[in-house]
Amino acid sequence: MDYKKLTDDLRAAHNAALVATDRIEDNGTANMDKVFLTLPRARETKVLEAIKEAGLYCRGKRRWIGEGYMLSVSKGQANQRDKAVTVFVDVMVNRGYDAIAYRQMD
Repeated sequence: MDYKKLTDDLRAAHNAALVATDRIEDNGTANMDKVFLTLPRARETKVLEAIKEAGLYCRGKRRWIGEGYMLSVSKGQANQRDKAVTVFVDVMVNRGYDAIAYRQMD
């Protein structure tokens, strides 16, 4: 696992999400949407460092659909968060990662 590349890819996805949500009004249904990223055989401490270096937050490895990392990728709480998660997942998938959107209404 190339952790430097992971950091760069996370940063790129985060930047794309920020650009995509820059002018979106944050109205609509409040949600708890996050990105679920699986990285088999990766060292958790290194992954968490990469996530932090990319300017994102994750409490640690979680079990949802397998083991992975729930990432908060937006400061919004409604439409902005929804769009940010969608864009973030698209960028990560296009870069070869196994990432999906976790959707939850508040």
